[in-house]
Amino acid sequence: MAKLDISNTKGRNAEILYTGQVKPSGVVMVNAAGEKPVNRRIVKTTRSYEQLLNQFTGAAALSQALVDGDPELDMEIVGQYAEKPIKVYLNEQHAVVYKVRVEEQVFDATGELKETREPKYLEKNITGEHPLKGGKLFPKKQIFNKFIFGRKYQLRHVNGLTYDFLFEIAKDLAEKDSLMMLGSGAKGLLPLVFQDGGTPWRAFVEGRVKDDSYCLILHLTNLELKALPQAEEAA
Repeated sequence: MAKLDISNTKGRNAEILYTGQVKPSGVVMVNAAGEKPVNRRIVKTTRSYEQLLNQFTGAAALSQALVDGDPELDMEIVGQYAEKPIKVYLNEQHAVVYKVRVEEQVFDATGELKETREPKYLEKNITGEHPLKGGKLFPKKQIFNKFIFGRKYQLRHVNGLTYDFLFEIAKDLAEKDSLMMLGSGAKGLLPLVFQDGGTPWRAFVEGRVKDDSYCLILHLTNLELKALPQAEEAA
């Protein structure tokens, strides 16, 4: 199980576990004999439409070639099992590229390209020098109508002391019917990065309690819902 270091409003921190809860499906696919199918990767084709179009110099010639035969199929490769596929990059001529420069594209709320820049390499920050800090509280209705949550984990205690620690946080959030923003860094204002080179996530903690039991859910998001700018009315 993975661990993270979190602090409470009193400035006390503890190392706890976070796990994903996967609910098994009650539906099972079987064939006529009652046997479960096995997933396999199979090579479908080795030639793209653009390659074929360049080879036959035009859509009309390519259409006729498809009627006359199967130029899109390499009979020695198509249909084989792909046990360990390897990802490669191709250029516009569909040749393998060995030197790739990665760029990050930033889009605004309207979908227009705003900036192209070199991607930032982010290091894991959920454990280390600075424990994750709880910050501002937000009403649940406000948060769920403002962000799209892509992942969620359950925070779990490892002993009696961390049980009391997490139970107190969950009880406080449940009574206030709010979610707590959780941040990294010295001031607790940075997003969470779970592995080196990973995606930064904004995090919110939800708490639920029932008698002596508690549930702390870590909601992660990197998508915010924003209203489109209003078009100016014609004079």
